Amino acid sequence: MGSGVLGVDFSGASAAGDALWVTEATQTAAGMCIDACYRATAEWGRDRESAHAGLVERIRDDDVGTVGLDFPFSLPQSLLDAQCGGHWRGFLEWVCSDSGPASPDGFSEACRHTAEMTAGKRDIRRETDARRAALCPYTNRVRSMTYHGARNVLGRLADDPATAVAPMQGHDAETVVCEVYPAATFGWLGCYREGYKTTDGARARRETNVEAVAACSVDLGDHRETYHRNHDALDSLAAAVSAGRVADGARPTPVGTVEEGTIYV
Repeated sequence: MGSGVLGVDFSGASAAGDALWVTEATQTAAGMCIDACYRATAEWGRDRESAHAGLVERIRDDDVGTVGLDFPFSLPQSLLDAQCGGHWRGFLEWVCSDSGPASPDGFSEACRHTAEMTAGKRDIRRETDARRAALCPYTNRVRSMTYHGARNVLGRLADDPATAVAPMQGHDAETVVCEVYPAATFGWLGCYREGYKTTDGARARRETNVEAVAACSVDLGDHRETYHRNHDALDSLAAAVSAGRVADGARPTPVGTVEEGTIYV
């Protein structure tokens, strides 16, 4: 396994490259050293297909050992049972197939219909979402990330023997890809889970969060101001922190089922 760590603040927008940020880091004996922080547009292009394809290729590079991606990797088990044969691979096959949902809207509506039929309500969360105060994977705010993340990223990595999507495929591979949630990471650090993006005083809260990360043996190099200025960049830093903990052997307390996935903090 390589020593490189990638933290990704993901976007499923049509111009995904503008909002998709990556922090690259290296694990050292002294902690984590931030090597780079960049917007996907600068590396791979602005449109969704280019940005996502570039990200997948970067994940596959030999120097990358652990990756934290900020989008839901799966669905609640009751929906997997009803819609996807009970398995995460069935979820990928459904979302990626030509006969599956054609858009994030279609994906969300199909999930809501199934949830209403099986659970009596339209928006339900995975156990890991409840544990980490995260949103339903197909709600309006995240449906595009879940849909395009599954189609364009996880679907391209699932059959790569050098890559393991955790925990569904275990942790024994050259590159381990895990689901992260920056708000939960910041909560674990004891700093601001919210209010650090666009509200009044957001920059001061970003600065507090950055200092909390730096206090965990993270050498920010010359990237501190980037994280102070941009909340998407800061979320990619949080994603790298959680991915780095996975690289060090940290595993979350199991909740729900393996097929539902787990948010790593």
